[in-house]
Amino acid sequence: MGPSPLIRFLEARLSHPVPTPHWPHQPTGGLPEGSTVVIVGGGLAGSAFARQLLMLCRRENRSINIKLVNSTGCNYCGGLVTDLARKTMEQLYELEMPPNLVLEKIEGCHYVNRQGSVAVQLPAPLTSTLRTSRFGVPGFDDAIKMRILEGLEDLGHLFTLIEPTVVKRLIPPHATSSGRWRVILSRRNPDHTPQELSADLVVLASGFNSLHKPMLNRFMKSTGYTPPPVFQASVTEVNTSTALVNRVGRRVYMLDGIVPGTMLAFIPKGKNWLTLTALNKKLDFHDLRLLFAHPSIREIIDLPNPVEALRCHVVCPAFIYSGPSPCFYGDGWVAAGDLSGYGRVLKDGYFAAFWGSWLAARTVFYHGITRRDFARYYHRPLHRFSRENLLGIALFNLNNSLGHRPWFNRLLLTAAREEIRGHSYGWAVHAAFRALKTGRLPYWLIGLLFLLGVGRYVFGHPLQTIKTLLCTGERSPISP
Repeated sequence: MGPSPLIRFLEARLSHPVPTPHWPHQPTGGLPEGSTVVIVGGGLAGSAFARQLLMLCRRENRSINIKLVNSTGCNYCGGLVTDLARKTMEQLYELEMPPNLVLEKIEGCHYVNRQGSVAVQLPAPLTSTLRTSRFGVPGFDDAIKMRILEGLEDLGHLFTLIEPTVVKRLIPPHATSSGRWRVILSRRNPDHTPQELSADLVVLASGFNSLHKPMLNRFMKSTGYTPPPVFQASVTEVNTSTALVNRVGRRVYMLDGIVPGTMLAFIPKGKNWLTLTALNKKLDFHDLRLLFAHPSIREIIDLPNPVEALRCHVVCPAFIYSGPSPCFYGDGWVAAGDLSGYGRVLKDGYFAAFWGSWLAARTVFYHGITRRDFARYYHRPLHRFSRENLLGIALFNLNNSLGHRPWFNRLLLTAAREEIRGHSYGWAVHAAFRALKTGRLPYWLIGLLFLLGVGRYVFGHPLQTIKTLLCTGERSPISP
């Protein structure tokens, strides 16, 4: 019996399409010739914005000066590039994934909870990579930054990368005699005065690392910028060379409720290396010991001393946006990337950064830098994510509230396992699990798929359902 035509149809027709470089609007103005743009932050969003603007300069034979100011530091190690993000990078930025950035090709997925696990097929491989260059391995974000001029070398006179340095202050045009932005850097001139840049547009792409920093606090007071709501997350890198058992392979693992109140993930990075990410919690060493001691995890990987196996000897805190920023643009300034809070929350931040920066750069180049321009051409296309993200957060919270109940975990696993009796691709529950990793389906459909899959099992197997709900035995073993 082959895969369900209904599931194949839904995954094909309702998946988020790979964007095309077509701009549907007639130009209405744009930045004048010779204008200067200062981008604060050299992460993925800032680098993508710079490259897109240079590509437009080449296409339209215009000159805009672009200065990218970046401070070096860790941008967290975890990295999982979906097929959608990779194809978006190729379509919108004409960049392919270099082989040296690929640490592992993820060919499968496992969903694991406190009662056992089930294998989930992926429609296309995921790419495991680092974000920041570390451990002698090049990082994805850093590589994009260094490839901004790839194929655009003749425009090198328009682009300046200033690093490592920190933007200390952004003084808005209304507070300067020139009527332009003053960008104060941490670098010093020979006379020990701070170096300054002058700009017509400031692009804020410094990510959540800049939250609560003096620069951003002052910027918020002077412009009205408001960060998006966030919740806690964390990430760490694990050396698995001392593992007594290691069945991770080329699979990503969704670890649901093993540590109460959080969704964890194992992302393999090649031999003896995996990334551990956590949503909704900053993991501590006690959590690590609890996680790796759980029977469901020890069947995947038996790591006797997980705290000693951390490659950086620390679990890094992180933030994930849970909704949009109430104010992320104005006259002469715009936020891109995480600081906008727009994207599919809890999934595929790479795609969100690529697409959002593309929209922002096109708005600037073809229309202008006023609040009205950004509202119409940048914010409006992003706005459709807002309601979907509310549902995504609601589903996440609902799962957390039900995840500590054994009957719920058993029912979800049993329904998923029943689906693969007919075909390994599964039906609705598998499609929902799949979408959480590929980022292709909207949250309303993911929620509907879970309801359809579990509902079909409950009504199709009422006696087995009762037995599953009443069962008080041991958890079922790991799925192959």
